[in-house]
Amino acid sequence: MTWGVNEWVAAASAFLAFASLVLNWVVVRRQTELQFETLRAQMDGEVIAWVHEAIDSVAEAGALVRGRGVAYAPDEYRRRAHETAQKLSAIADRGRLFFPNESPHAHGQNKEAAFQGYRPPILDAVIFACGLLERLPHDAASPDEDAVTLLTKCRRLLVSEAQNAIDPRRRGQMLRRLATGRVDDKKSAFAIAAELGEAMEARYPGYLERRRDAAWVAEREAMSRRSR
Repeated sequence: MTWGVNEWVAAASAFLAFASLVLNWVVVRRQTELQFETLRAQMDGEVIAWVHEAIDSVAEAGALVRGRGVAYAPDEYRRRAHETAQKLSAIADRGRLFFPNESPHAHGQNKEAAFQGYRPPILDAVIFACGLLERLPHDAASPDEDAVTLLTKCRRLLVSEAQNAIDPRRRGQMLRRLATGRVDDKKSAFAIAAELGEAMEARYPGYLERRRDAAWVAEREAMSRRSR
């Protein structure tokens, strides 16, 4: 079969139409992915702002309990503990906007809608810290070390669950190209961290679980390269 001009023009038009369709599909797909990532980044930003305030408030509760009877007189401790507990309570309620209760139809049907179901662990961390601070006696003459330990565990649970929600490793992969400015750094950040750790060890023997020598620096740098 011999093609004439009309056939070649028709074939070229069909090819261009197909190529345009494929290109349009690629562009739309990339735009959709970009919109999704933008929306997720905005939502993550709101969660991060909430987490920042929650971490600060749980840490403040720990500082109050650690300073009770030492850095804070009874009246000052009572006032600051009351303010911090109220702040933690409000933070927990705002957190329900990001972390709703699970199985709302299986528990707490006599409560308001937002409080039905089972609290996620990240809210437990804030609410337990609030409850502990509300119940500690304000006129004790010394800190409550067991309460400090419990508040530390609350803060660590909060941070761990926040990491699970935000997935900073995924965010780091997305923003990896922005780290090119560090390529020319003369000294490894791990080496600097090792120096700081060794300085703490020199001041407070036993502070480090593992000495941060050259082998530690090399190991951490290798782990960082593998995770990229």
